[in-house]
Amino acid sequence: MKKLSVDNPFFEFMGKLGDVLLLNILFLVTSLPVVTVGASLAALYQSFGDMAEGEFISAFRNFTRAWKKYLRTSTKAWILVLLTGCLLVFDLTFVGGMRRGTQGPWGLIGIGIGCLAVIWEMIFCYIFPVILKGETQIRRMIRQSLFLAVRNFQYTFLMVVVNSIPVICFVLGGDLLAAVIPLYLTNGFGLTAFVNTFFLRKCI
Repeated sequence: MKKLSVDNPFFEFMGKLGDVLLLNILFLVTSLPVVTVGASLAALYQSFGDMAEGEFISAFRNFTRAWKKYLRTSTKAWILVLLTGCLLVFDLTFVGGMRRGTQGPWGLIGIGIGCLAVIWEMIFCYIFPVILKGETQIRRMIRQSLFLAVRNFQYTFLMVVVNSIPVICFVLGGDLLAAVIPLYLTNGFGLTAFVNTFFLRKCI
């Protein structure tokens, strides 16, 4: 009978996997308007934080409660992150095109923009978890996120790698992208936040 107990490690693992799946679905659904992605990310991190602290009730209840709580602050932060990210992608694409077949300072400009993109990625790893700590001012969010990213560089590097997996797969395309898309539609975003939460608990 002990093997069939709900405390069995197998059932605990399957229960957590089910929660990750439900949280992933909630994240995707609430991110559909695009402008609400920030609130969805904050709610995802809050839910996994509650899970780690033993305060997790249910995927739907924990997620929706956090989503409503951090909607306004996270949306402001997300819009800033989204706009700056799009600008950096445009700049990198533009500079990459200008460098082909021409001589000049475009190489140095590209390196400078690349460094800014790395800083952007580092801030992105922490800005929404920082919001969960009660920070509401954008300038202080960015400053605190960058401070945490530099102070915990080893964990920041790991989170950047984990966050970049879908981007890398998109760039490589082909069969790899086709294999990854179903994963992210079911568990991918939830698993990413779950792994990052493990690192964040050591940093914040």
